[in-house]
Amino acid sequence: MGKIVQWMPDWFFLVVLSILLGGIVGLEQESYHRKIEEKHFGGIRTFPLISLLGFSVEYFVKTPLIVGIVFGCFALMIIGEYMYEAFYFNRKGITTEIAGLFTFVVGVILAKGYVIEAVSLSIIITLILSLREFLHGFVEKYIYKKDISAILKFLVVSAVLYPILPDKAFTFLKLNPRSIWLMVVLISSISFAAYFATKLLGSKRGILITALFGGLMSSTAVTLAFSKRSKETPELSCELALGIVLASSIMFIRQLIVMFIIYPSISYRFAIFSVVAFGVGLIFALKKHKSGDDVVEVEFSNPYDLTHALFFGAFYTVILILSRLAHTYLGSKGIYLLGFISGFADVDPLTISMSQLSKTGVIDIDIALISIIISSITNTVIKGVYATIFGHRNVRWIIWKAFAAISIVSVAVVVGLKFL
Repeated sequence: MGKIVQWMPDWFFLVVLSILLGGIVGLEQESYHRKIEEKHFGGIRTFPLISLLGFSVEYFVKTPLIVGIVFGCFALMIIGEYMYEAFYFNRKGITTEIAGLFTFVVGVILAKGYVIEAVSLSIIITLILSLREFLHGFVEKYIYKKDISAILKFLVVSAVLYPILPDKAFTFLKLNPRSIWLMVVLISSISFAAYFATKLLGSKRGILITALFGGLMSSTAVTLAFSKRSKETPELSCELALGIVLASSIMFIRQLIVMFIIYPSISYRFAIFSVVAFGVGLIFALKKHKSGDDVVEVEFSNPYDLTHALFFGAFYTVILILSRLAHTYLGSKGIYLLGFISGFADVDPLTISMSQLSKTGVIDIDIALISIIISSITNTVIKGVYATIFGHRNVRWIIWKAFAAISIVSVAVVVGLKFL
């Protein structure tokens, strides 16, 4: 490690820094426990000493065995202190003690010369501690038992399945089980973020807010919910129709994100189409929308429900197989036909399969791109059909007018740029 500060010894600078890093953790703990008037382990003095202990034993002794022994003794002391307070004062939380162990590690990391890493770790520890009320409140208000169960099941299956799934191609179709499961995790993660954004903001917050985040998760679910609601409250038909338009438009941005993660080159070509399609839908929604306070409830299932994940994985595998067969026996026309058919159900499986196949060179990137666009337009039209069947008559004209504008303008822009 080179000279850190020219006018002082490195060891002295690191000693001061270790005290400061332990101090910010201790300051947070001190202020919190004073506020709730609770006796606790560690504060503004203890945590700097813990960090200094970890730093000193690593920097000056430099013997891994001694460092391990000191850390083990310190951990036993922490355990004993916690058991004492749990027995005599009925304490249940162990966060402060865990923070103390991490602070020791911060000192050790700092002594090894990882200054930036030690600073970052101490800031992360302090941030997690300071967000206790927000995190507990969020979980209590928004996370239900069924959500926790679904998340845990999916994480366990993912952690177990992904490492043991073969990472090689099988059959002449070149199906890679690990790659397929990775795509399931990718889509579920995007939907997961939108799911909790909707829960955090509240699906009753407003038509446009619900449409925006709900569309990232499932524009079809928003379409069905808003259409049915328009029959119950015809006076909201205009706002609900424009919410459907916005939810359907954000689908193109979702596709763009997925494509960028898998194969950036195809996403760059799709960007013009997706941005124009989303822009036209957004203009429709913002131009005619009257109020953001209308109450609308949309029920979304947890995207980390294992049943939904397995269903998506199976559907994606089928689309992947059909894509290879269509390309082998029908050429580009087969790929276009598959894009049309898949649009009746879901655009994500086809978007992923086309991105992957174009990345590996199996399908020409232009053919894959056209198939994705066909699937997107087909899916948009299908949502218009849903709205026509389940929605109020006032909804139909607005939706078909908007969907026609989205399809025509976006395709015209792409074709125009192609011939420039």
